[in-house]
Amino acid sequence: MKIGLVGEAPNDTRAIQNLLGRNYQNVEFVELLQRIDGSMLNNKKAIRQIRREFELQNPDLVIFIRDLDSHEHDRKKRRERQATFTKSNRIIDKKGIHLLHIYEIEALVLADIAVFNEKYNCDIEQPADPMKVADPKEILIAASRKSDTPFNVSHNPDIFNLLNFNILIKNCRYFSAFVKKFNKALT
Repeated sequence: MKIGLVGEAPNDTRAIQNLLGRNYQNVEFVELLQRIDGSMLNNKKAIRQIRREFELQNPDLVIFIRDLDSHEHDRKKRRERQATFTKSNRIIDKKGIHLLHIYEIEALVLADIAVFNEKYNCDIEQPADPMKVADPKEILIAASRKSDTPFNVSHNPDIFNLLNFNILIKNCRYFSAFVKKFNKALT
């Protein structure tokens, strides 16, 4: 099975590819758009480009990866992200599923913070609910400032290669819900 990835490339798409690739070995992941940021995913040109890439790569399923950039109950932001997903999904024959990170993708790093702490010699406490941490990226940057190599979002693919999938499911509700949808779509 071939799964297309659309999101902020390459950092978010490669991070998710590294995370899912270790747990779904019989799946091939391909990035559909190269060098794109979140705001670019809202414009018509990007949506047309997704269609061209979809026809070229011919994936069985496409994961649309986005940061909500807000708390989980922000209806306005959710509607905006859902509208973009709906437009994009329509042009790929409704073969898409949405991976909407509450606040930011770095919430998943907080969900298995032991990996980050070891890599950056930090001591961030495990948050009770990573989805309630308002600015996870800034927390990671601040905590790793004294590290030999402070955290940067370009490190996400390497970090996600180390995260424990089962811990993420246990500690992060939005990721757990996504995995259920993804597993269902694979059958």
